[in-house]
Amino acid sequence: MNDRSDLARPPLTDWLPWLVALAGLAFDIAAYWPGQMSFDSAYAWWQARGGATTDIAPPIFVLVWRICDALLTGPGLMFALHLVLFWSGLALLAGALRLEAKRTFALMLIAAFAPVPWLLRGHVWTDVGMFSALLFVTGVLAHVHATGRRVRLLVALPVLFYAAAVRHNALPAVLPFVVWTTWLASRSPTRAPRASRVVVATIALCAVFVAGAALINSRVERRVPLWPATAEWDLAAISIASGEMLLPDFMIGPGLDIPELAEAFREWSMTPMLQNTRHGMRDPFMDDFTPEQLSTLRSTWLGAIRAHPQAWLVHHWRQARALLGVHDPSWPRELLYVDDEFQYRDNPRIARNDSALHKVLMRGAAILSTTPLLAGWPYLLIGLAALPTAWRRRRELSGISALVLLASAWLYVMPLIVLVPAELRYLGWSCLASVLAAAIAWLARRPIR
Repeated sequence: MNDRSDLARPPLTDWLPWLVALAGLAFDIAAYWPGQMSFDSAYAWWQARGGATTDIAPPIFVLVWRICDALLTGPGLMFALHLVLFWSGLALLAGALRLEAKRTFALMLIAAFAPVPWLLRGHVWTDVGMFSALLFVTGVLAHVHATGRRVRLLVALPVLFYAAAVRHNALPAVLPFVVWTTWLASRSPTRAPRASRVVVATIALCAVFVAGAALINSRVERRVPLWPATAEWDLAAISIASGEMLLPDFMIGPGLDIPELAEAFREWSMTPMLQNTRHGMRDPFMDDFTPEQLSTLRSTWLGAIRAHPQAWLVHHWRQARALLGVHDPSWPRELLYVDDEFQYRDNPRIARNDSALHKVLMRGAAILSTTPLLAGWPYLLIGLAALPTAWRRRRELSGISALVLLASAWLYVMPLIVLVPAELRYLGWSCLASVLAAAIAWLARRPIR
């Protein structure tokens, strides 16, 4: 642990993380303002403006955007909020690690400008909100760990709750930070806390987060179950593999057959099969299901998996390869990034960033789009390569930070590998956490005194 008296009298070097963070914040605003919006972003903004609310986009994202929109119409404040969380969290982390100037600079540039977090950060997405919030929490917890000032945990808690609620599947990613938080809250200056106390506090805090998110989610006007999308995609894949139409009649248009379904089916997303069949397929997010239909769909889905396990496994293997692998040039660019300000219904038109800097960055993104630099597997591999070094330093702040980041990255990504389409944004946190953990493990050799 660093000397607390040293941290209380910061040398000039301590200002470097904040100077880099301010420069990075200014760069992002110049490059991306007011934030790039996909259909999902525009739909969330429409709800924030007073449209009928659903829980497709996590309601806390809509709620926070509603507050931001009351202050400044458009995506700008939401975009800026996530940037402030990102850069301040990175500055807090770098400051807590107490590295020499060159290593501080390198750590921050590696984390911020690795291609995946750099490219995703320009979007107003729940995924960006989650990884920005978790990075901020990382910085606060590292600072508390280094200084012993536990009162600052109160700053981390609301942001940690936002991270937990802003993605429906965020809890696995949040869990290691909850453990770190309860450990810091329970320890004394002379000894570590009892494991049982940490476990109880972790369960209690997770329960509070789940209950809080559930309360906010319950206030929407229309509840939309998410699992039917996975069921429909799985049943389509198994139907094609088996040659037998297994999708219930209420999920497909009259006359849809296997050849037509196979022609529209893609392993990288279910959207093409919803949009490109002549006879049509049911959009699981737009139409409400009756309880009987949900029961039938669930039993048909599970029965198909039991009857055709190999086809189901092959489908998910291909899906995982598409998610983690290099983007095929024939796939839509929007699977990686959205250089647009999508307009939904009566949302006001938002002017796109037309600066020379933005154009240069988007040309660079296009060049990188078919390389491993915008694939998930290299980042996860880099994180695994840093694991032995992080483990050897597990009693130091650098090792603890890296291990928490790696645990969070893998707890978050493992369920996604078999569940989601090949959209890069789903890998944003795991890529950022992995490369940041590696940078910490390999750069934080010895703090300056």
